[in-house]
Amino acid sequence: MFQTIWEEFVRYVRRLDKVLLLLCLAALTFGCVILYSEVQAEFITMSKWKMQVICAGIGIAALLVLSAISYRFLSRVWFLHLPVTLGLVLLTFSSLPIVYKPDNTDDAAWLRYGSLSLQPSELLKVSFILTFALHLSKVRDEINKPSHILLLCLHGAFPCLLIFKQGDMGSALVFFFIFLCMFFTAGVSWKYVLLGMGVAGVAAPVVWFSGLIPDYLKNRFLVLADLENAALKEAYQQLQGRQILGSGQIFGKGLFSDDFVYVFAIENDMILAHVGQALGFVGCAAVILLLLAICVKILLIARASRDPLGCYICTGVFAMLLFQFAVNVGMVLCVLPVIGITLPLFSQGGTSVVTTCLSVGLCMSVSAGSRRSG
Repeated sequence: MFQTIWEEFVRYVRRLDKVLLLLCLAALTFGCVILYSEVQAEFITMSKWKMQVICAGIGIAALLVLSAISYRFLSRVWFLHLPVTLGLVLLTFSSLPIVYKPDNTDDAAWLRYGSLSLQPSELLKVSFILTFALHLSKVRDEINKPSHILLLCLHGAFPCLLIFKQGDMGSALVFFFIFLCMFFTAGVSWKYVLLGMGVAGVAAPVVWFSGLIPDYLKNRFLVLADLENAALKEAYQQLQGRQILGSGQIFGKGLFSDDFVYVFAIENDMILAHVGQALGFVGCAAVILLLLAICVKILLIARASRDPLGCYICTGVFAMLLFQFAVNVGMVLCVLPVIGITLPLFSQGGTSVVTTCLSVGLCMSVSAGSRRSG
């Protein structure tokens, strides 16, 4: 019996995508070190840092477990995980005392019990990637039938609209980008792409002037046209973040400098600004290269996948990470509006860390399946 267990363990280790695992470990470790620097600067508390470390450990454990489970099985049991993740999101629309709106934020997208908090929309991303990948794989031979296109669009629109209604525009856009990338990967006809672009072009001004988008969100887009002359309250965070980012110059002030400057959300939305002042251009480049390497590795797994389902899952995870990473960097560089999107594996936030690790675990499951088939 012991020999059988050992042989299974050896086979598991051989199938494990060690490169992707090491990249994620490097990013998580780097992120925890950066956040510890913020603890020393008294930007965040030690308890928050400890929780981040605990969540990173939970995330890696979940990643390893998921990598050992067939992604085909995980997609087929959508009726187990989807009701849980969707139900948690729907709870945020209730008046229960566990619904939580953090200070200085615009959305009640959190659940909190005591000192523990959870952002359900993060977990819903994993369920959406699995269910949408399964949907695409079932209709892939007839995907361009109008009825299938309509149902796929409804599948993608539901979480986008639900999270937007929740008040979290950033997460809603993440869902939309995941949908687009998976949808196009499945081979949708260009006539539907052009039709969608036309509908979006007509709908955009209607939505903008309809009152569906709150004024504070509109202002975040409008100030980008002239940040230097924008009202102080509207542009301060981004201007200050950009200044902090560049203050470290090439090599930074050091992880434990006593000359750090604080800006709101420097532990999550503006984490790259702190990397810039602590480790300079070199540190920022290392962060960007690490995240790019993870994205490229996931794309390579998608390409090597033995079936469309695995390819779609990896495409969804790639889209999620790339969009969050690109938008977060754009926010700090003042080329994109602040819409509450964190830097994957680096920003402070336990739910985000665990969700990212779960998503990477799905890709490692696809990679293991490809090696097993090979």
